[in-house]
Amino acid sequence: MNSGGEKISIIIVNLNTGNILRECIESFFKYEKDFDSEIIIVDQNSGDNSREVIIELAGRFDNIKYIFNDTLKSFSYANNQGFDISTGDHVLIMNPDIVFINPVLKKLVSGMKNNPEIGAMSPYLMGKDGKFQQEYFRRYPSVMQFILFYMIFSKPFYRSSKLRCRYFENSDINTNSGTVEFVEQIPCAFFLTKRKIFESVGKMDDKYILFYEDVDLSFRIHRNYKLGVDMSVKVLHLGGQSFKTENNWWLHGRFLMSMHYFMEKNRGKFKSFLLKTFSLSNSVFIVAFERIKLLMGKKDTYRYNKHKYYLQEFKKAYLQF
Repeated sequence: MNSGGEKISIIIVNLNTGNILRECIESFFKYEKDFDSEIIIVDQNSGDNSREVIIELAGRFDNIKYIFNDTLKSFSYANNQGFDISTGDHVLIMNPDIVFINPVLKKLVSGMKNNPEIGAMSPYLMGKDGKFQQEYFRRYPSVMQFILFYMIFSKPFYRSSKLRCRYFENSDINTNSGTVEFVEQIPCAFFLTKRKIFESVGKMDDKYILFYEDVDLSFRIHRNYKLGVDMSVKVLHLGGQSFKTENNWWLHGRFLMSMHYFMEKNRGKFKSFLLKTFSLSNSVFIVAFERIKLLMGKKDTYRYNKHKYYLQEFKKAYLQF
């Protein structure tokens, strides 16, 4: 491979997505031939055929390393594990549900090299519908974002494109520009950065159990660098393959608890207090409302469970003495 003296370490954290992981790796080796690379797969004690798939892939392709965790670790912890045995000048944190449909790494690395102000890059993330996945490029969390888009009365605000762009989604991205668009955050579905930058910000924060790890990483890098999405190169992102069904009502609680931690860490005590107050009030009201609906036989069990779980997690974290 013609790498120009540079090497890319691709870190993939896998959880129960063995067959999708195989498609990801095969597509990588099909299209990415311009760089010296290594792939490091960290498996999160998967219960499917992932172990067999990973061993098979390592036997078929060069430069694949793997770690099999005996227990489920946080996404951040697992990525840091992979980074600790990596050797590349660039680090690509990538989900196993990314499918390469053309070469992208040469263009992304060149873009970072030609513009030292850029600290991390992503290609155009394309969904199965062929469209840009706007929902992965959001604004940083804020109290106003929660009030407008996560509380019980949020539906009317979703209809306002102006409010959505200002507080929720970065919808002013020109997806047809064919060049680099600057954004506030990049998802770890495909997050390319330099090794020295990743180390300088302290790697990923493994205090996040689930959600907001990539938001926090973007936030820390964004303090000193720009974050770019190159609209001229695309990858297919299948999206959400580890958690497919809405039976996973506990995800809502984990999402909000991670939002709390982000606010505590990055936005200060007052804003963190406000967020906790609004989120607690919102869930208390919804749980009470669903109990009233139960008397009429109209209880939304999924909605009830997710807010009840969040209240339980909130109590354990902040109300235990």
